[in-house]
Amino acid sequence: MNGPRKTQVAPTLTRPIAHGFTHRFVRPMVRALGLALLLSHAHAAAPIDGGVQGLQAEVQTRLSSLLGPAAAPLRIASPTYGGAEELTKLLQAPMDGPATIRIALLHNPELQMALGAEGSSITDMQSPGFPARLRAREEATRLALRAYKAWVNAVAAERSVQLLREAKTTAETADELTRRMVRAGNVSRLTQAQSQATLSDAAVALARGEQAAFAAREQLIRVLGLWGAQTGFTLATSLPALPASPADTTDLEARALAARSNLQAERLSWQRKQATQVPASIDERWDALGDAAKVRSQAVQVRSEAREAAFNLRTQWDIAHHLQTEVVPLRQFIHDELTLRYNGMLTSVFEVLADSRTRTLSNLAAAEALRDYWLAFADMQAVLAGVSPEGNAPARTGAAAGSDAKATH
Repeated sequence: MNGPRKTQVAPTLTRPIAHGFTHRFVRPMVRALGLALLLSHAHAAAPIDGGVQGLQAEVQTRLSSLLGPAAAPLRIASPTYGGAEELTKLLQAPMDGPATIRIALLHNPELQMALGAEGSSITDMQSPGFPARLRAREEATRLALRAYKAWVNAVAAERSVQLLREAKTTAETADELTRRMVRAGNVSRLTQAQSQATLSDAAVALARGEQAAFAAREQLIRVLGLWGAQTGFTLATSLPALPASPADTTDLEARALAARSNLQAERLSWQRKQATQVPASIDERWDALGDAAKVRSQAVQVRSEAREAAFNLRTQWDIAHHLQTEVVPLRQFIHDELTLRYNGMLTSVFEVLADSRTRTLSNLAAAEALRDYWLAFADMQAVLAGVSPEGNAPARTGAAAGSDAKATH
């Protein structure tokens, strides 16, 4: 009789793995594991700015007058840095000029498309003079200046709406008083019609101002690349104060020429060609003439832009300074004197109200002049940053419209 059947147990592998198996399977796995660990470590240690520290520093240097000398480092969106937390923080506070520039560089989709097209050619692996780096720097600088000017327009437009609303309130008060006095038989129907026309003009000017303010805010939103809840940001209540003197424009032409990277590249290329080639044929001489003319044409353009920017800046500062130091105080003095005369029953309430509206329009003109100065300042910074200023046609929404309406009466 057979005994109980024993369970078969697989023998323990005691001998070493064959050399061929180790070579064919184990070593490749070890190398793959080591490579995976190396890539993982490299990704963890990758710079948070995507390797564009140099580009960010170059842009910040060119925008230092707008950002402030002690400003925190600029950040530009990159494959390894989206800046979501920084964007959220910037949108929580009332938006000023420097914050606008930072948001644009972090979030503008057109800039990211342009940088993405250049790829690794814009990183610090390439020299600052590499063409792709130069293009990226100019693209970022142009965007920053465009965003700053959009912010200036948006803040100024909101201030214009406030003042136009004050003018309309004054016109409504005058119209109501006129109606009462017409019913009492103290003024004529002609006076009432004139009052109604003034109120109508004030209402139209306010509506146009609100439309301009809405358009200016939307323009800013587009430049910043915002949407959804992000568009609910709060703007700063006012622009920076007018400086005691206009910005320094000494040697502006020379500084503008030195800042133009494309002009410097063209000039160096022309100089190298002149040093290495002696035109032998008539065609080569024509080519040399064309090369020299190209450099000279760009230099003429840059010099002209610099002179125009300097003249415009000085003019806008003179206008804003005159309105702030001469016209606005004078209008305030007239208003105070008329109020005293009214309290002494030496003038009518209608004269006081009419002067109140004129004083408001003077304040509006001063606010728009301050806006024009900062737009001109941004254009000068563009020249110094090595890009062409975009120019700006100030919206005819406030003082001009109000002055035209006043001139009809």
